[in-house]
Amino acid sequence: MKAIKSHLPTILLTGASTGIGLSTCQYLAKKNYLVFATVRKEKDYQSLLDQENIVPLKLDVRKQTEIEEAVKVIKTLPNGLFGLINNAGIAIPGPLACLPIEEFEYQMDVNVTGLLRTSQAFIPFMSSGSKLINVSSMAGKVSFPGLGAYHASKHAVEAISDVLRLELKPKGINVSIIEPGRIATPIWKTSRDYSAKTLSEIPNSKYTPYKPLMEAVQHSVRDAESTGASPLLCAKAIHHALKSNRPRTRYTVGLDAKIYLFMRRFLLSDRIWDAILSKTLSKGSSSR
Repeated sequence: MKAIKSHLPTILLTGASTGIGLSTCQYLAKKNYLVFATVRKEKDYQSLLDQENIVPLKLDVRKQTEIEEAVKVIKTLPNGLFGLINNAGIAIPGPLACLPIEEFEYQMDVNVTGLLRTSQAFIPFMSSGSKLINVSSMAGKVSFPGLGAYHASKHAVEAISDVLRLELKPKGINVSIIEPGRIATPIWKTSRDYSAKTLSEIPNSKYTPYKPLMEAVQHSVRDAESTGASPLLCAKAIHHALKSNRPRTRYTVGLDAKIYLFMRRFLLSDRIWDAILSKTLSKGSSSR
């Protein structure tokens, strides 16, 4: 491991290989934070080795043994952790009515249990003034068909974050949630590629009624890859939460997230929301 600049405020960030995680660790490194950036793959580890103020760690949030190895590194820091950013996440598509249960469990293990597993391991190294930041999504507040497992995981992240904010208040640890809209990151391509495997596991007799819906969902996902906002917006929101003496409890990132969350909270009933979504997805399916 390369030399550690222990005088800098230290951050641990999960899921740093691409997208929001990579943009954030590089942005914070330029702002003179020391970022321990966790990745799963060797090629991603190697790509971060020579970057200033970034220390890559091999860590899969599903594996307690790898988390314990990272804990051994953090234990050596004289000032502990200034920030913990739980960003690691995946998006598994599929209709909930017939999604294989093991796929649902995989989704929850990464996005929910993995987040809590990591938090429990590193909160002991945080003190008054430290910041715990969980990357959720507008998907934690509004739900779209075809990505139910992902939505369920992000709703859980919202609840976990709200509870941790209250439980950690006596220790002086601030908890913030990042709620991005559609961000142009590889998570959508990964999700689209993964969907072929997932959907192939569902018997045709069960999947056929949902096929038009899933085709429309995949069309929307392709749009997110090309038209989503820059992940740098999330990096800047995370930086604000870190540097602020009184960070917001929630940072909504992206115009679409702000519009959807406002409309869903104040303007639209469940039935009107359902009707709008159904019409939108129907147009998406017929436009291909």
